[in-house]
Parts: sequence; C-alpha cells; structure tokens
Amino acid sequence: MNEKEGIVPFKVKLRKEMLRGFQKTAIFIGLSYFVVLIFFLLLVQFRQLTEGRNTIIAYFDKIDLETDHIFENLQEHGALEFLDGTLEEREMFRQVYQETGSLPFRSALSIYQPDGTLLLSTRLPNRDGLSDDSYVKIAMKNITGQAEYRITKDYQGNRYLLKIKPLVNHQKTMGYLVLYIDGSDFEASVQADSTQYIIADSYENLFSSNSVKYVNQELKKVDEQLFSDLLSLRDGKLYLNNQYQLGNQLNLYSYISVVPISYLMVVTCLFVIFIMFILISLSGQLSRRIAIHSSDSIDVLVSDLEMIMSGYKSDLGVNTDDEFGYLAKKINGMIDTLQRLFFQTLKSEKEKVTFQRKLLEAQFHPHFLYNSLESIKILMHINPQKAEQMILSLNRVLRYSIASERENVQLERDMDIIDDYLTVNQIRFDLLDFQIQFPQELDQLLVPKLFLLPLIENSLKYGMEIRHDLKVRVDVSCDEQMISFLVMDNGPGFSAEFQERFADYVKEGRTEHGLVNSYSRLSMMYPSSKIRLCQDGEMHGVELRFERRQACYE
Repeated sequence: MNEKEGIVPFKVKLRKEMLRGFQKTAIFIGLSYFVVLIFFLLLVQFRQLTEGRNTIIAYFDKIDLETDHIFENLQEHGALEFLDGTLEEREMFRQVYQETGSLPFRSALSIYQPDGTLLLSTRLPNRDGLSDDSYVKIAMKNITGQAEYRITKDYQGNRYLLKIKPLVNHQKTMGYLVLYIDGSDFEASVQADSTQYIIADSYENLFSSNSVKYVNQELKKVDEQLFSDLLSLRDGKLYLNNQYQLGNQLNLYSYISVVPISYLMVVTCLFVIFIMFILISLSGQLSRRIAIHSSDSIDVLVSDLEMIMSGYKSDLGVNTDDEFGYLAKKINGMIDTLQRLFFQTLKSEKEKVTFQRKLLEAQFHPHFLYNSLESIKILMHINPQKAEQMILSLNRVLRYSIASERENVQLERDMDIIDDYLTVNQIRFDLLDFQIQFPQELDQLLVPKLFLLPLIENSLKYGMEIRHDLKVRVDVSCDEQMISFLVMDNGPGFSAEFQERFADYVKEGRTEHGLVNSYSRLSMMYPSSKIRLCQDGEMHGVELRFERRQACYE
C-alpha cells in the first residue's frame, strides 16, 4: 500500500537520514581538524614573529638610548665649546672616540656648523667614509628639535642610518651632531631567529634586512603593500606580517613563513576521507539495526491512521511501552480533542453567521433610510439638484454598508462613506455642520468597517433633540506612540449617571450602547485599544485610541 501511494518506508528514510548525518559529522570533524590545525600553527608562528619583532625593537631601542646618551654627553662636555672655538680639535676627537667606542657596531660621527660647514668627522673602520655629504646638509635644514633618523648610502652602495641631533644653546642652533650607523653591522648584531625583518624609512628606503627577497635590488626600495595585511600569500607561501614604527621616521616590517598550504590540504583531506569511511561503515550497520527494531510500530501506526482516515476506526492500537506507544496515546487524545473542537466550531460558525447578519442590520437605523427617502421625495419638487446629490450619497452609503467582501477596510475609504453619510444628513438638516480630518499618512490604515458610525449616529440622534445647529467633528490623529479617533459634537453631552457607569458598560461589553460597540470592534482588531469620554469647551464626545506599533496597513 505504501509503495502504491508513493510513501517512502520509514526504515529506508531513517537509514538515509543517518547516513547523511554521519557524512555531515565526518565533514565537520575534518573541517574542525583543519581549522584547529591552522589556528595552532598560526598561533605558534605568530608567537615566533612577535618574539623576533620584540627582539629587534628592544635592540633598536637600546641603540637609540645609547646614542641619545652619547649626544647628551658630547653636548654637555665639549661640542658647544668646539663649535665656538674654545676646545681644540684633538680634544674633540678624543671625546668623540671615547663616547662612540662603546657602541656594538662600526660608526662614525661628524660635527657641522649651522651653515653646513663640516668641522669634524671620524672614519668608519675599514671604510673610506662617505664621499658626498650633500644629503646630510639638506637633511639638517629640516631638523630643528629632537634627534631624527635618516637613511643614506655611500658611493659603494653601503647603507647607513643617520641620527642627526641639533646642538641648541639658549634656543639658538649652534651646530649639528651626525652619527652614522653601518647597516651591515646592525644586521649582524640582531638575533631575530626565524623572523625575517626589514627596516626602512617612510620613503621606503632600505636600511637593514636579514632577507632582501622583497626588496628592489636596484633602487633598494621596500614595497610596503606586501606587508599591509596580517596574512598574505606570496610566491605560493602563506606569511604572517607585522608593521611597527621605530622612532618617528623608521618602519619595521617583520614577517614569517607559515607551513605550506599544500601540505596542510593533503594531510587534512586524507584525514577526512579516513574518518568518513569509518563513520559511513558504522552508520550503515547501525541504521539497519535501528530500522528493524522500530519499523514494526511504525507500520502499525501507519495502518491504523489509514483506517481512522477511512472511518473504520476511531483510535490507534499501538500499546508498546516505548515512545511509539506514548505517541499513540497522545494521538488518540488529540483525536478526541479534535472531535470536540469540530462540534464547537460548527456551533461557533452558526453563531457567527447570525451575529454578522444582525450587525449588518444594525449598522443603520431604519429611521435614517425612511427619513432620507422622505427628504428625497420632497426635494425632487423643490430642489432636484440637491435631491440628486442626496441620492448619489445615499447610494454609496447603502452599497458600502451591505457589501460583505471584507470586514476590515482602508481608513480613507471608510472616511469617504462617513462623509457621504453626514452629507445626506446635512441635506436633511440645513443647520447641521460637520468636519472630518485625518492625516494622509493613515490613508491605508486598516480599520473595522464603519466602526465610527455608531458614535456619529449617537451625535445626530441626541444632538438634534435639543438643537438644530448641531456641529459634528470627526478627527483622526497620530503621534509616535498612539493613533487616535475622536468623534465630538456640541449636543447635550453625557449624563452624570452614564459617565459614572461608563466603565462598567465597557467592561461588561454592553454593545447596545453604540460607543461600546465601536470600541469592541476596534479592540478585536487592535488589542491595545482604549476608550474614554472627553470634552473640549461646548464639544462633548468619545476618543478611541490604540498603540501605533500594532497598526496594520494595506
């Protein structure tokens, strides 16, 4: 029977679901392994990169501090005297060699006058020195405060880091100290282990590096874009990158190679295939055992449900002590509940039809239609144009009121019919004046059909009893929190007794009162609806309001 109806047997479906579940589990385990492995490798490599970078930074900071002390000592003991001619050149050389001798690399120091004249210069060991100091003279002009770094090279292409310090006395620049740091010696002194580094200035000029792989050999320039991302793929390898600013003119680019991706992919794929093979084999055996164990109860459930649907049984016959027996008991209870609900629904539907019929009949007072027809009969002889207008308005009102295609309508459409209704009454009563206002943003707001009409009928009924110059105002407004409907007139207002008992009328749902009827219909659509009696001068009326967040639009 199942095969004829196209039903997939439970045991087959269960086996497929379990196989898919184990396959997903295998893939998840493989991917998790891959992610964890990658994360672990990156964490280890990042630690190595950080340690190597910190070693370079610490070494540079140490050199920066030592050279600052050299500049301070020379400025305090001899440099200013040498510049003003009170200290001999021989003594100045002695002090310079004494101070720079403590540095762990080859270096040279020069002293310049403010106009760029070279007064003293030591030579680098085993070097011929810088044959052209024009770059130094240009750089000195742009340095006015603290010591700054610059990168240059000699005619042999050797790279040097210049540290230039203005000698200031009483806010006047007396000269400049220029220290030359050999790039090769600096590189040999750095112990960065597996971390590769490049030190360059803001113009990407190279000073020192333990790998020139990513340096332009002709221009000795560094491509900063290669190290802008934390992770980058270069030459088929994955690199961890870091960029750090040394001082105020130098940048340290450090990077380290991660394990090749191809190795990771091969190992991970083999691991995933192995896990999938194990899990799929186990899942096949397990799914068969579970399917055999549970299929009997499923077959009984399916068979009994088919008989219940055909009307031959009224309950399920599964009485096992497992989940299937529990499920059968719950289904039997649900069947009993559905039967009770079915009969209750039939009863409710009958009551609903009766209520809707009475509601439509009660939407307009029969006297309104009778009096309107009488007015048309009279106007046909004395004012045919008004009679025609009244017929058209009355026609729209009647058509709208008896149309049953929907209960909730757009506010704009409902207000148009209320306008026609009041227009008909205005033709009947010459002194009647009415005003309808509502914001354009609420045109498409859904409201119960003609729910304000009972309030307007009350205004006309009780207001016309004491005065003919009745004014009726229908005002719809809104703010960020609430939407309000206000119907007011200058009639006699509400009696003291009615005001005292008004809360009880609303609570009891006394729909014979028109205003409670309007409130009940609105609150069924918008549960946050509130109603209150209000007064503004000689105007009395009712306000209905609800929370704007509940508003429905078409």
